[in-house]
Amino acid sequence: MNASPLRITLVDESDLATAGLRTILEPYADRVALVDNREALAAPEAIDVVLYEPVGQTSMSRALLRDLQAMSRAQAAVFSWAGPEAVSSATPNPHLPKTLSAAQIVRSVERLAAGRFEPITIPAPQVEVVAPAASTPERRTTEDDGGLTAREREIVGHIVSGLSNREIGDALSLSINSVKTYIRSAYRKMGVERRTQAVLWGLSRGLGSDPTPALVG
Repeated sequence: MNASPLRITLVDESDLATAGLRTILEPYADRVALVDNREALAAPEAIDVVLYEPVGQTSMSRALLRDLQAMSRAQAAVFSWAGPEAVSSATPNPHLPKTLSAAQIVRSVERLAAGRFEPITIPAPQVEVVAPAASTPERRTTEDDGGLTAREREIVGHIVSGLSNREIGDALSLSINSVKTYIRSAYRKMGVERRTQAVLWGLSRGLGSDPTPALVG
């Protein structure tokens, strides 16, 4: 165990991704500490690992990542929904999928800092194909999904992927009020109250569709 927590920072255009990572790492505060980008720039020599999302980078996030790598000795690693095959051409750095559990993220960061990183393989989920029946109400998902209907599960998946209520409505051809009604119902079944909690709930159950990679060189 480290004498002091490893210090990591995340370069990601999504505030939700940063907030989610900070929340799930809280139980491991004795091993890792997530430092915001401004604090990392102020003391780059104290940063052990720089995680970054290459999908949807802006010129500002690219410059921030470049400065952090130039000013510190930290190991950089991709932290993305996109698979290694989608980003390997843009970076030679190690790849951590956002589908990792909190414990796996901590273990990976520790290996990165120690210079002995090994990718963690996430097995593909088993999907059961069920033919739709005529005049049948929405099917329930497994007990592990809190009894969500198929539509609620779909909407929670979009929330995990970072879509706003308006974007979810556009994607599913639903009114904003319908989206909010589905979300309230899903939150009640999931036992959550905030969007960040819903993201963590969905991540722990493998919800969330991978976004289409939009790599910026």
